[in-house]
Amino acid sequence: MCAHLSREFGSALHYPGSDNFTIWDAKQQEVHPACRVEPSSANDISKILNTLVDHWCYFSVKGGGHSRNPGDSNSARGVTVDLDRMRSVDILDNGTKARVGGGANTFQVYQALESRNLSFVGGRVGTVGLGGYTLGGGTSPFSNKYGLALDNVYEYEVVLANGTITTASESRNPDLYFALRGGSNNFGIVTAFTVRAFPQGPVFTSMTSYAANQSEQVLDKVYSLYTDRNLTSDVELGYDLYYTYMADSDELVLMGTQRYGKPVQNPPVFRAIDQIPTLSRTTTITTLSNVVNDPGPLGTTRHLFATLSVSPSRSLLSQGLQIFQEEVEAIKTVSGLVPNFISYPLQRNAIALMKQRGGNSLGIDRDEPLFTWSSASDDAAVDRMTANVVRRPKEAAEDLGVANRYMYINYASAAQGDEVFAGYGDENVQKLKDVQRAVDPRGIFTSKGLWRGFFKLL
Repeated sequence: MCAHLSREFGSALHYPGSDNFTIWDAKQQEVHPACRVEPSSANDISKILNTLVDHWCYFSVKGGGHSRNPGDSNSARGVTVDLDRMRSVDILDNGTKARVGGGANTFQVYQALESRNLSFVGGRVGTVGLGGYTLGGGTSPFSNKYGLALDNVYEYEVVLANGTITTASESRNPDLYFALRGGSNNFGIVTAFTVRAFPQGPVFTSMTSYAANQSEQVLDKVYSLYTDRNLTSDVELGYDLYYTYMADSDELVLMGTQRYGKPVQNPPVFRAIDQIPTLSRTTTITTLSNVVNDPGPLGTTRHLFATLSVSPSRSLLSQGLQIFQEEVEAIKTVSGLVPNFISYPLQRNAIALMKQRGGNSLGIDRDEPLFTWSSASDDAAVDRMTANVVRRPKEAAEDLGVANRYMYINYASAAQGDEVFAGYGDENVQKLKDVQRAVDPRGIFTSKGLWRGFFKLL
């Protein structure tokens, strides 16, 4: 198989150990494909996919490569299709749209658009690829103003399982367009996204940390930032909450990241929380490409994520932090452990914007915000702790009557696979399955097919 692809693609074909290929997660870095091929166009991908299907050869597709499970974006003994050469950013329609290659990452797109004083609904981490991020939802510093990334895609270029290159938009292949807005990698290989672009200058970012005896006071103000209509009506607002174990000092530290979409020093929306003394504060007003640019080493850390969503509950915020503290205490001797308990809101405006262009497949239909929680850790030995940090708050949320079925697929663990699509609702899941069968009748992108990574509908 690899020899066949080598004859077709020459120097774009690589064997393990022959180059400096690195990928974000160490578990994926440890995977060894038979070979890796770097297509430069949708036509290349069509040829590759036809060859792989004809020979019934397993493969994985790498965009940014920010997944956490072997086989997601680096194939175990199959072929890794690496989209790294497909990262062009073309500005269209007088700066209101951009066509972005499926292999581009967040930093590259921000940087290209900022040269024209534009931006897009992108991620918080520069190395995250546009592909998986957008197909799974895509929360963003701009989500309170513009919605999730998937609600800001006008058109997808996609290579289907039979090698056909097609497009999906609200007016062309609308069922496939609906499915790609949240359905992950179950339908084909997306080679380009036409996304909303908008005027944007530098942004305000402030990173703070707090003493343990200030936690409840901080949570009060964070809850207001998440739920108070007088505050959340300011669509430039963004706030992420982190509770992190610091092994070097053997302590848990509560941290917050304030975001504001304009170059305003100390935005008034943060006035209340800014009255609380901090252990540390780092403030910048700069472009988002500078904010997200973190060229740290790849392939050296093992990552585990799990997620849940709940309706707003102030008491549950406190319970969540307490549960996290108890679970970390039990395993804090694990070498290299860096666990995080993360909370951010899906604001009312972001949820309302999900109804654009026929709606997405996530199944979120409500007038109130959601709190999305994620437990993230850096060592495979903490699987049980990660699961418990989600399971126990979920049980508490059920007791309080604030549980929600939705799970953010991009932060879900492999163990949550059966629950993720169930959270979209029966009607949406059936529609997604119908689209999957229509565009991929041989099941190439299913759990019994050739690309089995990520979360599967069938």
